[in-house]
Amino acid sequence: MQVAATLLFGSLARADQSEGSDTDLLMIGLTEETRHVSIAHLSLFLYPWSQLEEGARDGDLFVCHLAREAKPLIDPDNYLPRLRQVFQFRSSYAAEIARARDFGWFLVNFGAELNPQLLTKRALWCVRTILIAKSAEERDPVFAPESLAERTHSLSAQNLLRNRRSPRDESAVRNALRQFLVDVGVDDHSVEHADRAEFIERFTATANKVALQTIRQEEYSQVSYIA
Repeated sequence: MQVAATLLFGSLARADQSEGSDTDLLMIGLTEETRHVSIAHLSLFLYPWSQLEEGARDGDLFVCHLAREAKPLIDPDNYLPRLRQVFQFRSSYAAEIARARDFGWFLVNFGAELNPQLLTKRALWCVRTILIAKSAEERDPVFAPESLAERTHSLSAQNLLRNRRSPRDESAVRNALRQFLVDVGVDDHSVEHADRAEFIERFTATANKVALQTIRQEEYSQVSYIA
């Protein structure tokens, strides 16, 4: 594994971390290897430079996050400045909003099947993705939860973002997520009333990786528990 640079991103890079915040590190590789490892509060990502450069030219939101907020820990060849230089916004982030909306309605309808911690984490992913995508469409992307809470008019989103580390029961999370989806105008009757099979078919067709990964993760947990 040949690593060309190591970047710090997320709350520690913004200096707005709180107790329990993760340390998010991105290693830029010169091979095509991609990897993600989480150990306790450390999340380590390995991405090939070619993929990051392509994502920057395509306006990818994760690469936007890096370009806007990452800090170089080791970067002798200036990969982070190069990433910032080539980044360009997409004309629309409707696809990202739609994927988060679809997964959000799935969680509203079937989130009781998930453990409360995972449900809360994924509900926050939906809220943040929609709000980040909307801010990127305005060419002023925001990633910090507190900043997103300040920008949105949805009281439900503000409550979820500002109390994201507070334990809450699954019904409260699902109700807050439902209200947020209505508040920001991404309610869709064709999605709201879909059954589980229709959701999975939709996730597959739209390459909704987070939704599909969550379903597989929960199914694996249930099988392991039964075994």
